[in-house]
Amino acid sequence: MYKYREIYSDIKRDILTNHYRSGTLLPTQEFFSEKYNVSRITLKKSLNLLENEGLIYSKQGSGTYVRSKIEADESELLPLDLPVGATFSHKDQNISSNVLFFDARLPTTEEQQNLGISSNQPVYEFKRIRKINSKPYSFEHVIMPVHIAPIDQDILNGSVYDYLQQNVNIQLLDARRIIYAQNATEELNQVLHVPKDSPILVIEQTGYDQKGRAFEFSKSYFISNQSKFVLDVHINKERR
Repeated sequence: MYKYREIYSDIKRDILTNHYRSGTLLPTQEFFSEKYNVSRITLKKSLNLLENEGLIYSKQGSGTYVRSKIEADESELLPLDLPVGATFSHKDQNISSNVLFFDARLPTTEEQQNLGISSNQPVYEFKRIRKINSKPYSFEHVIMPVHIAPIDQDILNGSVYDYLQQNVNIQLLDARRIIYAQNATEELNQVLHVPKDSPILVIEQTGYDQKGRAFEFSKSYFISNQSKFVLDVHINKERR
């Protein structure tokens, strides 16, 4: 991925998760150039993408602003084209985990197909509740090949994505996501504290690193009235 697109994605996530709030002045170009260690030319490409999507606008002599949202909806819109982990989507809040299950075993046929591994390659399996400000936010069921990195319970208590990036240089750069709704199972009733048969939003994901290798097959479950996801579509007019 080009550097300017990484910066664009990072700033976009911060806008959509209200780190940079609607209607406020965006930090200066000097700030972003130093933060990402890039030239003004590279940064300008990132800002142009954000402006083309209608997320920011410039006032001559005043600076660049985050465009006000059209709808007066106080619920958070989480960017669907970026990692769905709580550490990424709620970076300024208190994130914690409650690990319910952790083990290693051989993969199922479905897991082999999604991860591109053979039947004799062991995988980690873990289930955990992600909490935001001590309240249940999502339930994660994750399968990850053992050869990717050594994982233990302490790592699962924090951000797995941060651990992979900092220790084995693995980043989530691409993903295949399937989104659907289902009624809450007995397990989901208990861990998310929702009534029987409540609607649950499911994001099924196969995550790929910067080399195109599948390193994660997961299903994340969200309480339907607590999470909203947004996907902005930008059509390049030159291709039409």
